Amino acid sequence: MALDDIRVPATYVEAPFGQTPAERLARGGGWWTLTLTAVMLLAVTEALVAAEWTSWLEVVRLAMLGGALLAFLLSLTQWDGLFPAVYGIVASLAWSVLLFKALVFKDLSAAEAFRELLMRNANWLAALVGGTASADNLIFVTQLALLGWWIGFLAIWSLYRHQNVLYAVLPAGAALLVNAYYTTANMTPYLVTFLGAVLLIAIRVELARNEARWQMTRVRYAPDIALDFLKAGLGFAVVVIVAAWLLPNAAEHLTAERLLRPFEKPWQQVEETWNRMYKALNYSRSAAPVSSFGKSMALGGAISLSDRLIFEADTSERTYWRAATYDVYTGEGWLDTDSDLVIIEGGAPLNEPATAARREITTTIRPLEERQVTVFAPPQPVRVSVPINATVTRLPGEKELQQVSLMQSRVDLAQEKAYRVVSAVSTAPVADLMQDDATAYPGWVTERYLQLPDTLPARVRDLAAEVAAPYETAFEKAEVIQAYLRTYTYNQDIEAPPEGRDGVDYFLFDSKEGYCDYYASAMVVMLRSLGIPARIVAGYTPGEPILLTENAQEAIMQGRNPGEPIGYRVREKHAHSWPEAYFPSFGWIQFEPTASEPLLARPLPPVDPLEAGLTPKPNANNSGERPRENDPFFDMPEAPDEYVETAGPVSRWFEQNWGWLAAGGVFVAAVALAALRWRRQTRAFFEAHGLLLRLFSVLGLWARRLRIPWQPSQTPLERAAQFDAKLPEAAPAVDTIAGLFVAQQYGRQEPSPGALAEVIASWRSLQPRLWRQWVVGEIRARTSERPRRP
Repeated sequence: MALDDIRVPATYVEAPFGQTPAERLARGGGWWTLTLTAVMLLAVTEALVAAEWTSWLEVVRLAMLGGALLAFLLSLTQWDGLFPAVYGIVASLAWSVLLFKALVFKDLSAAEAFRELLMRNANWLAALVGGTASADNLIFVTQLALLGWWIGFLAIWSLYRHQNVLYAVLPAGAALLVNAYYTTANMTPYLVTFLGAVLLIAIRVELARNEARWQMTRVRYAPDIALDFLKAGLGFAVVVIVAAWLLPNAAEHLTAERLLRPFEKPWQQVEETWNRMYKALNYSRSAAPVSSFGKSMALGGAISLSDRLIFEADTSERTYWRAATYDVYTGEGWLDTDSDLVIIEGGAPLNEPATAARREITTTIRPLEERQVTVFAPPQPVRVSVPINATVTRLPGEKELQQVSLMQSRVDLAQEKAYRVVSAVSTAPVADLMQDDATAYPGWVTERYLQLPDTLPARVRDLAAEVAAPYETAFEKAEVIQAYLRTYTYNQDIEAPPEGRDGVDYFLFDSKEGYCDYYASAMVVMLRSLGIPARIVAGYTPGEPILLTENAQEAIMQGRNPGEPIGYRVREKHAHSWPEAYFPSFGWIQFEPTASEPLLARPLPPVDPLEAGLTPKPNANNSGERPRENDPFFDMPEAPDEYVETAGPVSRWFEQNWGWLAAGGVFVAAVALAALRWRRQTRAFFEAHGLLLRLFSVLGLWARRLRIPWQPSQTPLERAAQFDAKLPEAAPAVDTIAGLFVAQQYGRQEPSPGALAEVIASWRSLQPRLWRQWVVGEIRARTSERPRRP
């Protein structure tokens, strides 16, 4: 027997179909429950409106309240089963169309508004399936309106029909938490209001259950007891909310972070799809972590970057910090088509193709944000001190070379820890870049990095050809396009490109303003249209320099300038994207077309000291290497020992699957606690006091399940006879229970311990028969409902 079926209060609170609307209203907690639920739902909708994701969000408020109102009216009727759900589906669609017609499509009829919504949603679904992006914010509002309708509907239905507070508040709470997590707007008032309403709802519904039980057992209680309970509950709610606010943040603890780590990659995929399908939302109020880089980058609307710290880097080199690269332009954004995921151990080479004029530098990076998994490095990374999962494309040829687009750590990059990266930065001077042969590109470069969509407007190609016309070499063309794009206005507060418009074309010819994603995309597309391989890179600008201001005297004695940077501090506001063009001899070379950033400093060609009339000093280091005592890289602190890979395969497996093991442990513990609770409640159920009343009440539940007549006008023995007629094999046990129940209730004859033991044994033997009869009956009922073929 299920646990819910053996609790006496549930027997009397669950209203039969014959109750009046007033009784159904009282069973759910009366008008107090309706009022508190409305407050809870309004906290969710007002928080959504305050986030300012887009216009027309007042539609969601009215949709949620409409769903709650319909559920309230249906809960007072005798309708049950599938009818309320089907009716709710039809009503939600009709109500949504009417709302959009009244608030959005004011000049259209209801039928025209319905067709408009249907067409837009069909286009959105086609974009979702086809892997393209969408900038139609009306779809976002439509989906939120339908979701809000069902949140309101389920909240009221769960409370008044089933007295289930958990089912009522979970969907609304999840919506509020997701909205609060992804916005920088102040959500505290809405969270406090929501929590207070939820606690009061729980108190009121529990009181309604007790009132039903008290009425059945004829216990006297004050009519205004609900008001007293709510007063006490309000004080309790205030104490609970204040205590919750003062508790430490669980996200700051390493255990919680490890527990959530297995869900980070699936959630990142959800975020990537979200950004692609809702790229025109107002993300200027968004608090989504910028350091989470994925497989796509959409050309969207306004952004707002905070001062949140991302990492610190110990290096005197002013370099960009690469996180991810993208190769396919869709017209609405960029995709990373690398399909292979390889494990690279700490210190092992990445095996990217080697090119000329490169100098290796070592950088120590200390993450300063929670749950950071992306490994950052100056272009081009060569080795990383921690084991990583690398997204790569394997290159053709005998050597095991590969192109790496994204690196994610396989160990916990806990806050205030560090890892080392070795990168091969370019030292190619301008003169050498200008002389590089632009006809000797490898096949894997031209096949992948000259791609452009067929839908690219011809005027983009024409503009690129016009700007680069006076120049011959690939480097000169890249430089002049870079200079041309820097004349465009930098602006983070922009509208997303209209639906169906190419993002680069819109930036170049219509808006003529944007941020780094648009500048970099425009340069890559223009270079590709000229036959110059290029790609887009996402990451961060150098950041804020950390100057050597302490121990200035010692720095001077070491030959170092006290004002020179010893490192860089990178914040969220330094998030950036930039283009790289490929040169056959020198590999990927950076450019900076974004107007808000300074131009990149190119290395100067080497100067022969004899030709320049300079005499080398006797003690000078002429080996081409810098003196160790003056090289800041030799003074760099070592990375922590915990990132030295010393664990064996078993230990590593436990480290990688820590989250799943912890989740499994929690699940096993929950099952054990549930089993223990079930045993305790079962033992309490079979206690002698009130046992016959409980058993006969549960028989009534089984009669309802098995469609056996069980009328209040019948005597207990008449009800038992009805049960026996429907299920003869249960007659001995049912007659025993009914007989002892009548003797106890009406003859004041208490059963002996032996009789109670016999009743318990009969009841337990009866359970399999009842369940079997119910399953067979349900199968027959479902089968008989199917239409017969002629």
